[in-house]
Amino acid sequence: MTTLAAVIGHAGAVARLAREADADTLTHALLFTGPDGVGKTTAAVALAAQIIDAAHWPGGIAAHPDLWLEDSDAENLSIQRVRAGGEQGPTLQDFADRLTEPAADCLLKTIEEPPPRTHLILCAAHPERLPETVLSRCEVVVFGPVPAAQITHWLREEHGIEAERATGATALAAGCPARALHLAAEAGALEAELEALDRFLATGGSGTAGALRTAAAVAPGAGAEGRERALVTLGAWATFVRDAACFALAAPELAVWSAYRPALERWAEDLPAERIVAILARILAACEAVATYAQPRLAFEALLLDVFAGSRSPPPVPARPGAGATAAAAAGGRPRRAPSARRARATGAG
Repeated sequence: MTTLAAVIGHAGAVARLAREADADTLTHALLFTGPDGVGKTTAAVALAAQIIDAAHWPGGIAAHPDLWLEDSDAENLSIQRVRAGGEQGPTLQDFADRLTEPAADCLLKTIEEPPPRTHLILCAAHPERLPETVLSRCEVVVFGPVPAAQITHWLREEHGIEAERATGATALAAGCPARALHLAAEAGALEAELEALDRFLATGGSGTAGALRTAAAVAPGAGAEGRERALVTLGAWATFVRDAACFALAAPELAVWSAYRPALERWAEDLPAERIVAILARILAACEAVATYAQPRLAFEALLLDVFAGSRSPPPVPARPGAGATAAAAAGGRPRRAPSARRARATGAG
């Protein structure tokens, strides 16, 4: 059974919650916020287990009659999942930012007048979608990205993932342990994201046609699963661009993508730091658009056109060592420029 001690990367928050639960001073309405996969659900279930002492219940927390858990894959949850006596059975958790307006209004009544000794733990990757009336009645606990070293250690020690794969999955996961575990443990998941990154890098210099080809090749389908996949892909691109900014700003020691060092050096050589930062901001804007229900294909097309179709396109770069020929074949033919003073400073700092 998951315990608060097993929640990685959020020691301060979970320690405080544990103390308040033990002292019976925990507020009745908590809102856990943070990126998808960062550990909100794990922490919420572990806290619930401590509150109701599920360790001593036959069958554990999953069989406990005092737990109401909603952790389905449904994109939107209707009032039937909140109102007492709903047709779909009792359930609670990780559903807050998927509530329809009537469901949120129904929940508000429960938050304002909860039954005795009742605790509501809501999880939301996008709390801005919640009505202000709900937000104002909850104590917010922020779950930020987990440090990479902790995720890599967790993958290796708790899940037996070999070192190179654990490191690669962590770099792609943007501080979210659940994403890292999915990438490391599911067959083909890590390879698919690395290929998408290789395709992104190979798009340099290929203009409008190349940008649209890459979007068609890497954009996932619609729906919740497609959006989650799109966010992982965009996160991988953002991580690379962030590293390129580190190289351009003479801080290559802060980069995490050692396998892509030649590509990072080429970006830092060809692009000014402000352009790299602008590309990073554009990727993050695409993440927000996808997270708020933009179609991944359209979001990818708009992003890649902005980045690669104009005169300030990044350069085409070689694929990482061991990558297939698929991405490399898409590279354009823009000539390589001579090393600039900025690049000399960046590589010298390493």
